[in-house]
Amino acid sequence: MMKLKLPIFTMGLSSLFISSVAAGTMKQTVGEAANEFRMVVISDVHVMDPSLLIEGGKAFNNYLSHDRKMLRESTVILKKLTDSLIAEHPQVVLLAGDLTKDGEYVSHRYLVDSCLMRLKREGIQALVIPGNHDVNNPHAVSFMGDSTEIVRTVSAADFASIYADYGYTGALARDEYSLTYVYQLTDKLRILAIDACKYEENDFEKNICRHDGRIKPETMEFIKAQIADAHQKGIRIIGMMHHGLVSHWKYQDRIMKGYLVDDWKKQAAELADAGLEVMFTGHSHAQDISCRKIGKHTIYDIETGSAVTYPSPYRLVSLKDDEMSIRSRFIESIPMDLNGLSFDEYAKNTVAQGAATLVTSAFPPEMPDSVRNRAIRCVAQALIANCRGDEHLTAQERNEIDEVTKLIKPYSARYAKLFRVATTVLREDAYPPDNEFIVRFAFISPPF
Repeated sequence: MMKLKLPIFTMGLSSLFISSVAAGTMKQTVGEAANEFRMVVISDVHVMDPSLLIEGGKAFNNYLSHDRKMLRESTVILKKLTDSLIAEHPQVVLLAGDLTKDGEYVSHRYLVDSCLMRLKREGIQALVIPGNHDVNNPHAVSFMGDSTEIVRTVSAADFASIYADYGYTGALARDEYSLTYVYQLTDKLRILAIDACKYEENDFEKNICRHDGRIKPETMEFIKAQIADAHQKGIRIIGMMHHGLVSHWKYQDRIMKGYLVDDWKKQAAELADAGLEVMFTGHSHAQDISCRKIGKHTIYDIETGSAVTYPSPYRLVSLKDDEMSIRSRFIESIPMDLNGLSFDEYAKNTVAQGAATLVTSAFPPEMPDSVRNRAIRCVAQALIANCRGDEHLTAQERNEIDEVTKLIKPYSARYAKLFRVATTVLREDAYPPDNEFIVRFAFISPPF
């Protein structure tokens, strides 16, 4: 069996994948059909408060070189995204974690003040969960030329307080072991917002922030009890969690296991057996829908890409009777000078620059630039395709991967093998489609 234990390459690859409400019940939007409910799902907005970039320079550039999010543009992207959400005017917006660059208090406040409060004033309920960047983060810093300075991050209690109006105060039920909660949107619909982060294990002395996730055993018992309660009362319940629940591509649990919850097969089986059918996720900065059939049950993991990574997507979700329709939309432009490039070109270039850093730092230094540059192009194309979703590897692209693999092999057979596997599996999308899809529920609830 192939062994894919190459920490430098995989860590680099991982870094790139990076109101009308009362008592917690949402009112129906004017003119909406009484049996339809409209949501928008976004993830990984990673907003960075402008005050954190005191002075550009080596420190900030070094951060970007290892984590190619469009952080400098994050506030402009957030405004454009918020404008788009208001124009869509759903009844609820779900934010599937990684709300901030690195859990800075000022960035959390920026998100609330610049986005969530605007939605609230428009009668749109926003519901949040934390991502691995958002709580107790030792990487919360400001940038001053060549140096950084530690700034205030937030605790779990702070997080619940900051987002009191966005899930926590109006929660129907809260787990005492995590930031997990259940929110009742209508008489017939609940959101199960799951906190799977490991922020308790972050280490400030060693500057370690855990990016992997797990569902605590006590939290799983809370979750299963909430699913059972909803079904007993004839109420549909849908999950939201930052980390992936179901593998999205072959070998993901070996190459990038930190993007799935620990013991994901067991966790997915428990949730499917309990009757959960849909989980909205984020974390990987990619558009993908995957499913896993467990006995008579099927559970869908609907992963939404990052607002600050190509192609800056959001999902429109419509629930009606026993169907959930999913459509994807993308931010196409922002009011900002991008060196003469379109937003699409600029965003792709940002991913490609990250691919260049990855290949340059991870591959053998003696490898010629001609080979390195071809490898960079292949990795960039694979990452860009994976971020967009609905990937398809053409015969020409497969031949290019095979040729580059042969060129890498004399310098490192191990890296050649991983290069071939990674650039191939990231381009081979499996059923179901990633951007436009209809989920048909097995559990039939009364109309919304």
